[in-house]
Amino acid sequence: MLKPNVTCIGKIKNIQDREDLILITDSLEVEHIIKDSEYLGTDEDQIEFTGLFVLLADSDYREVYGFEGCAPYLNMDLWRININ
Repeated sequence: MLKPNVTCIGKIKNIQDREDLILITDSLEVEHIIKDSEYLGTDEDQIEFTGLFVLLADSDYREVYGFEGCAPYLNMDLWRININ
């Protein structure tokens, strides 16, 4: 069984001062970015990310962070999605 290619980095408040990150909450965009980052996991293991913070550089995703929930509250868990 494949394990998710993510790492919990704490809470959203840990990155609240990063002005270089872009918030993405559109479900189609989130799905597209998740597929591009080759986030691995079986359906039962996979975290259902509903929003992302991304860092773009040279039209590429350099950093991708995901969260679950409808709004990015500061006390929510934040996961770094490793890009392959």
